[in-house]
Amino acid sequence: MEKATTTSPDCVLYTLSILGDKWSLLIVREMTGCPQSFSDLEAALPGISPRTLSMRLNKLLADAIITKDLYCERPPRYHYLLTEKGTDLKNILKDMSSWGKKYS
Repeated sequence: MEKATTTSPDCVLYTLSILGDKWSLLIVREMTGCPQSFSDLEAALPGISPRTLSMRLNKLLADAIITKDLYCERPPRYHYLLTEKGTDLKNILKDMSSWGKKYS
């Protein structure tokens, strides 16, 4: 049986360590069109708790998938946007969407 990819399992594990939880990929998907505020993301992802959203955003920031921009100083508010590394995930999202459409 031929493997689907020629990459090592470590590469797949690295990707899953960043995007393998329930919400991270969906958060990235929401940012593909334009920067999003915390409340924008909360509204776009029904069922995510503020604590979980905050934890996932911090993890994506630490992994350099997203960055945050201060846009209002009092109270402090941020827009979250994809970095170049995060933007490279768009093709993965597109392929996943096509696969899901085909088999759902």
